[in-house]
Amino acid sequence: MTDLREIIIDLWARVDRPGMPYLAHFLIDSDYYTAPCSTKHHLAKPGGLAEHSLNVYRLLCEKVFRFGVNVPAESVIICGLGHDLCKVNFYHEGGEPCSDAQFSYLNSLWGQRGRLVEGMDEKLLEDGRFKRSIPTGNATILIDWLKNRPQDPVPVLPIAYSVEDKLPLGHGEKSLSILQDFIKLTDHEKLAIRWHMGAWDFSDYSGRWAFNNACKMTPLVTLLSTADFEAGNILESEVSEIDAGN
Repeated sequence: MTDLREIIIDLWARVDRPGMPYLAHFLIDSDYYTAPCSTKHHLAKPGGLAEHSLNVYRLLCEKVFRFGVNVPAESVIICGLGHDLCKVNFYHEGGEPCSDAQFSYLNSLWGQRGRLVEGMDEKLLEDGRFKRSIPTGNATILIDWLKNRPQDPVPVLPIAYSVEDKLPLGHGEKSLSILQDFIKLTDHEKLAIRWHMGAWDFSDYSGRWAFNNACKMTPLVTLLSTADFEAGNILESEVSEIDAGN
């Protein structure tokens, strides 16, 4: 984690724009270097946001070089490392509580064990039953264990997260807002960061045309959106190999 943080801090230091020191301090004081990148989809772990940001930056560098596109080095850093600033101070550790059905079924299975299990985290239990606040993702893991593999050791439960959006401006829009609180962006940077989610961020029919027009105005939109998509779905995917038989 320390090496990752130092690499990113060094990259941001290469951006020579008024206000950049204030942005750097904001990132250090926030959870930018420790936050997850999602609640469950990819890099849902401490430091996931920083890891994803660096992955996107590196892919963006490769694409700019591969296609011989004239994109300033500062733009690559800002777009790669700053496209997901909307996720800063966004996730809350704890996760959404499990449903009533999950809670009931989980404790029913637990009651059938008839004894305490070695290695069970007592923080999950209250009066011999699972707490009502147990996160839904962890409940799913525990139900699968108790139902299908009760002879196995207690599964290691991941940290659960939920969303606590204190400034619901949108996705790309919020990243733009945060960045522009500190530094001035070029129009190409604005377009790329706003539309980095590509087809996943169309709020209405007109959004498709705005995205298409943005792609025509600067290749940085396509380069960043594909880098982001490839990072999340290939580099950071739990499925590392393609099954050639299917």
